[in-house]
Amino acid sequence: MFTLATRIGRASTLALLLAAAPAAGQNTNDLNALDFSLPGARSRGMGGAFVATADDATATYSNPAGLNRLFRPEIAIEGRRWGLTSRIPNQGHAFGSPTGRGIDTIAGIQEKAWEFNNTGLSFLSFIYPGDRWAVGVFHHQLVRYEMARAPQGPFFNCTGGFRDPVLTPTEPYCEPHARADGVDREFPKRQTFDLNIRSLGGTFAYDVVDRLSVGVTLQYFDFEIASLNQVFSARGEQKYLPADFSAGNLELVSTQSGTDNALAANVGVLWDVSDRWSVGASFRKGPKFTFQAHTVTGPANLVGAGYVVADEVDNPFRVPDTFALGVSFRPSPAWRVGVEYDRVQFSQLIEDFREVGTPEGDPEGQLFLRQVRLNDADQLRAGGEYALIFRNGFVLAMRGGAWYDPQHQTYFESDPSTGLPAPRWALLFPKGSGSMHWSGGLGFVLGQHLQVDASADFSDLVDTIAVSSVWRF
Repeated sequence: MFTLATRIGRASTLALLLAAAPAAGQNTNDLNALDFSLPGARSRGMGGAFVATADDATATYSNPAGLNRLFRPEIAIEGRRWGLTSRIPNQGHAFGSPTGRGIDTIAGIQEKAWEFNNTGLSFLSFIYPGDRWAVGVFHHQLVRYEMARAPQGPFFNCTGGFRDPVLTPTEPYCEPHARADGVDREFPKRQTFDLNIRSLGGTFAYDVVDRLSVGVTLQYFDFEIASLNQVFSARGEQKYLPADFSAGNLELVSTQSGTDNALAANVGVLWDVSDRWSVGASFRKGPKFTFQAHTVTGPANLVGAGYVVADEVDNPFRVPDTFALGVSFRPSPAWRVGVEYDRVQFSQLIEDFREVGTPEGDPEGQLFLRQVRLNDADQLRAGGEYALIFRNGFVLAMRGGAWYDPQHQTYFESDPSTGLPAPRWALLFPKGSGSMHWSGGLGFVLGQHLQVDASADFSDLVDTIAVSSVWRF
């Protein structure tokens, strides 16, 4: 039997580590920060359907075989503005009706949206083509994400079994204060999250035979994570009161921090079937990193402040592998259209999942591991480009596209009406839905050397504006 201190620490820490922080397996809609669309304002404006086009410097990342389509050395640079939205349950009452006591007056769950905007250099490359080969080097910003949130803590019906500090806990693992009226509450939190993943890479492409090219890219990744998750008590008499974010009411503090490096490779193939048709495919291997997770009790915890609940230095963070297959068609010299299928293996994010909030073999932790789900994403992309060529050599390109991003957030498999077998996890990890992205852009070719492109991509949770430029020698 576990000690009293272990049980109390276990009860609160499980909710902390899995409900709030992406540190213990990247388990929230912070996964939207992992946007695997290709670099380059041109490809973005075409809905990302670019793997079979791949005819500029961004091919170093998107499809390295495409470098052999370049005839002159060139430098490319891109800047982006990322707009990211995080929506999580904030208040309300799930799996039953509100009691009308205190702040428990809202039927159903109300989510709150927290937004983050960031602007910076997203891509920089240099390409040198030879006779049947080409080489390139580049810098790529894969992820740049910051978020700050303060969810108030919604209520939910919970009866039948409890997180007992003395006896063996039983399903559905309600907090002990739910014994009185069958109502539990997720504790309020303050959370900050900062994630930065970038890479330096080198690419080599080669014409195997006429019209068929292959390419390989090797990347060296830098990884930084810094997250803080503060959980504040709402048990007993505090259950129906507004959230108390004072220092003396701090229940638990969890930090996730670290820097790491990793190598990963991309490979690609490009086949010009004819002057009008081309087929391209690529595989991008996701790097794997480790970081430290530390959780300690605060002064409001029943065991007192300073009890270390978890301290692990090798927690995994995995970037999923991505496979892309596309077709490009040019019905005329002015028109180009493309379609693409991307398979992003988001399920890899929980393959190495560690439930660090409970003792080994704890029944609630084991239940969570059995019921947690994360689906791979089958993304479908389509886009096109129309070029107006003027007599003085000036080219104006107009682009548009769309793509569908399926639901790829972690969810807890449960009964939608009751939340069973564990309403808390069903509340914190609902099964979401996918979203459509709509994109468009313009490009300008000024003489033989300079090309400038701009694009925008909009969806419910992720908005991106990109401006890029290419200089050809």
